[in-house]
Amino acid sequence: MKRGIFGPRLAGIVGAAIALAVIFYEPALIDSARDRLFDQYQRLSPRAYETAPVRVVEIDDAALERYGQWPWPRHRFASIVERLDEAGAAAIVLDIILAEPDRTSPANVPANWLEAPVLAPVVSELSTSDLSGVDHDARLAAALAGAPSVLHLTARAGKAGDACPAPLDAAKVGGMSAAELARIAPSFRSVVPSLPQFRVAASGEGFARTGLSNDAVVRSAPLIALACEGREIYPGLALEALRVAAPKLDPTLRPRAFQTATPNRPCRTHVKGVAGQSVSEISLCGLHIPTTEDGEVWVYYAAPEAMAQRRISVVDILEGDSAAIEDAVRGRIVMIGASAEGLRDVMVTPLGDERPGVHIHAEIIEQILSGRTLFRAWDLMRPIELALAGFVVLLLLLFLPRLTAATGFAVWLLLIAALFGGAYATFTTSQLLIDPVAPGLVLTLSFLSAFVVLFQQEQVARRFIRGAFGKFLSPLILERLERDPGLLKLEGETREITAFFSDIRGFTTISQRLSAIQVTSLLNQYFTEMTRIVTEHNGLVDKYMGDGLAAMWNAPVDVKNHPAQAARASLSMLKAVDKLNAVWRADDKMGLPEIRIGIGLHTDEAQVGNFGSEDHLEYSMLGDMVNLTSRIEALNKEYGAPIIISAAMQSRIPDFAAVPLGRFVASGRSETTEIFALVGDEVLARRPAFHIFAETFAAGVAALEAGDGDAARRYFSALKRSETFGLGLTIDVFLSKAENLVQ
Repeated sequence: MKRGIFGPRLAGIVGAAIALAVIFYEPALIDSARDRLFDQYQRLSPRAYETAPVRVVEIDDAALERYGQWPWPRHRFASIVERLDEAGAAAIVLDIILAEPDRTSPANVPANWLEAPVLAPVVSELSTSDLSGVDHDARLAAALAGAPSVLHLTARAGKAGDACPAPLDAAKVGGMSAAELARIAPSFRSVVPSLPQFRVAASGEGFARTGLSNDAVVRSAPLIALACEGREIYPGLALEALRVAAPKLDPTLRPRAFQTATPNRPCRTHVKGVAGQSVSEISLCGLHIPTTEDGEVWVYYAAPEAMAQRRISVVDILEGDSAAIEDAVRGRIVMIGASAEGLRDVMVTPLGDERPGVHIHAEIIEQILSGRTLFRAWDLMRPIELALAGFVVLLLLLFLPRLTAATGFAVWLLLIAALFGGAYATFTTSQLLIDPVAPGLVLTLSFLSAFVVLFQQEQVARRFIRGAFGKFLSPLILERLERDPGLLKLEGETREITAFFSDIRGFTTISQRLSAIQVTSLLNQYFTEMTRIVTEHNGLVDKYMGDGLAAMWNAPVDVKNHPAQAARASLSMLKAVDKLNAVWRADDKMGLPEIRIGIGLHTDEAQVGNFGSEDHLEYSMLGDMVNLTSRIEALNKEYGAPIIISAAMQSRIPDFAAVPLGRFVASGRSETTEIFALVGDEVLARRPAFHIFAETFAAGVAALEAGDGDAARRYFSALKRSETFGLGLTIDVFLSKAENLVQ
C-alpha cells in the first residue's frame, strides 16, 4: 500500500501557517515565552563579574539609623559628594530626585512650622537674617560644581504644559534627530528635572528609567528617550555616567576602544540607525553599544553576589578612613542610591531576585565597559529566524513523508534540540539573543500537523498489512513491515525469491469418497498446518488453489538464506503430513487412505507486488520462474519424489541432502532444466550411508543419460536393497526406465 506524500505536506504547510498567524496576531504571547526563555539563559550563565568599574554608595538601613529619617538635608549629600571627589571618583551619580528645595534649610524651616506664639520670635529673626551661608541647596550645588557629577532626571507622561527643560549642552545627543527618532524611541510628555541651581552646577544629567515588561521584570533599559512633545532627546543615566567619567576613569577598567575625553575632545553620545525605522547602535567615547530597534539595551545581569562586591554603605563614606575610601572609588564611577527598606525602588530581574534600581544602572555600565552587552536586532533577526524556520519546515516536509512516524519524531526532536541548544550557545559565546520560540513554534506545529496525517497513514498501512499478510507471514516479518511499511513495494518490483508449489497427490480421487464437510475439514486441517510451517520459516503464503498451495520466500521483505528457509519448511511439511495421517487414521469416520504431497521449489528473479483489479488486489508473484516452479512441482507425479528442486536452488543449499534426477524440458521452454530430489537437511547429508546412496543414485542417472541400461539397472537394483531415504518410488521409476532401455 503506497503511502501518500501530498497529505502530510499539505498538513505541515497548514500547521506552519497557523503558527505564523499566532506569531503575528498574538505577539505578546510569543514575546512572553521568549523573554522567559532568555531569563533562563541568564540564570544558567549570568554575566561574569570582573573588577568593578562601578561602586554603589547605598543609603541603607544602617545610614538611616545613624543619621535619622528621610529625606536627609542636602548638606549631607554635599559632604558625600565632596568626600567622593576628594577620593578621586571618576564620576559621582546621584540616583536621587532633587526637584524641590530642601525643607531643612534654615530659610525654609519656618514654612514647615506650626503657627504658635512661642515660635514667633524665632520666625521673625530667621526672616530678617542673611542665611545664604547656611543654605543647604547652595552647599550641594557648590559640591556638584566642583566634582564630576551626574544628576537624576525623571521622565514622566505628564501634561503638555509641564516643565520640560532642554538637555544640558554637554549631554546633548548627536546623530539621529528627534524627528527621526519620533516613531522609534520611548517618548514622554515631560521630565522632572533637578533644581536649576543643581543643573547648572552638574557635569551631566540623564534619565533613570528601566523597561518594565508585563510581568514586572526588568530585562532592558532605554539609553535614549524623547520628551518635550518629542522635541528633545535625553541620554540615559548610564550613558551620562560614562561620558562624565571618561577623563578620569581608571585605565585598567577601560576597554581598548574607550577614548579618554579631554576638554578639547569631549565624548558625545551618538545615535546611529535608519531614520523613522530603527536604531542600530549608540556610540560613546569610542564604544559601540548595540541596541534594540527603539534604542534600548538588554541588561546582562551578574549573579546576585556581585551586589555585595560593588556596595559601599554611605556611613563608610561619611565616617570611614580616607585612604580606604580612595582605594575603593578612585578612577571608578560611583552611584548614590537608596537600598534601605521603605526607600529603595526594588526591581525584579531575570535571575529571579530583587535589586535596587541603582544596581541595575550599575549593571548596564559594567556590561558596556566589559563589552558583554546582549544584542538582538528585532527588526532584522525576526524575519531571518522565521525565514530559516520556513526553510527547515520545507526540508522537513520534503523528507518527512518518506520517513516513519518514529523516525520523523526523532528528526523533529533533534531539530528542536539543535534550535534551542544553538540559541543558548550563541548567548554564552557571543551574547547574541536568538529567539528559538517563534521558529520552534513554526517547526512544531508544522511537524505535528504533518505527523497526525502521517500517523493516520501508518495506521491505515498497518491495518492493511495485518489484514493482507497477518495470516501468511511470520510475526517477526510482519512486525518489520508494520514498523516500516516502506519495505512493502506494492506497486511491483523485480527481486530474487524462492517460489514454492505443492499439492496433495490423488486428491480428486480422495475427495470423491468424502462428503463436502469432510473435504472442508481435511483441507482446513491440512492448510492450517502447512501455513503455520511457512510462516514459522519466514515465508509468505501466496494463495490456496484447491488442494494446492503457493508460497514465496524473500518477499515482500528480505529474508536471509531464503532458499535454505524454504527447504527446511518443505522438509517439515513432510513430517507434518505424517502426523496428520496418524490423526486421520485414528478417525474411523474419515476412512482416508495415506495422504502424500508433492513439492516443487525454484530460486530465481520474479515479479512480485500487488496484482489484480482496482477493486481487488492481492500480493503475489509472477514471471517465467513461477511457471517453471509449477512445472517442477508437477514432476513429482512422474518421478515419485516428494520434493523436487531446481539446480539453481540446489546450488544455493549445497549442504542439504539431495540427489540428481536428470534434466527435463518444461512445457513452453526449449532449454532443459536440471532437477534434484531434496531428501533431507545437512545432518542427513553428512551420514555415510546417504553419501553412498547419493553417489550410487547419481551414477545410475548418469548411466541412463548415457544409454547404458544394464549399468543403470545394476545401480538402481542395488539401491532397492539398501535404505531408500524416502525415494523408493523414485528408484522404481528409474529402474523401470533402465529395464525399458535394456529391452
